Amino acid sequence: MGMGPHRLLWKKIWKLNILPKIWVFAWRVSHEILPTNSKIVSIRPTVNSECQRCEAERETLIHAKKDCPTARETLVCSGLGDRLLRNEFDRCINWLEAAMIILDKKAMEDFITFVWNSWNNKNNFTFQGRGECNHDLEQSLDS
Repeated sequence: MGMGPHRLLWKKIWKLNILPKIWVFAWRVSHEILPTNSKIVSIRPTVNSECQRCEAERETLIHAKKDCPTARETLVCSGLGDRLLRNEFDRCINWLEAAMIILDKKAMEDFITFVWNSWNNKNNFTFQGRGECNHDLEQSLDS
């Protein structure tokens, strides 16, 4: 963890009762190393940098997780999102820190799991051509 500016966030995240792959996902989100179109364009200039779900000009990670209408709808359906969508953030780590302040431990576990599910949903849409349906996500959480 070290003595960096986000050490308290990591101390709390590693104590969450979530799957190890979701811990790794949270780490990748906070370090902004997930492959969004705007990141891929820096390696492959021929790739389109816009969001494939809403056609926003640039698909950054904060856009894909929070600002894209599909991601927003997923967060609102979770019952957690409204409080986490009001403010603007430049980086995902700042958004996670704000969530950690607002949410209790169980709600934070649910939030990070929702963000992980949203990323998987986006990838299914992008790579497998399967449409996104937040209604299906809601049903899977209810069971």
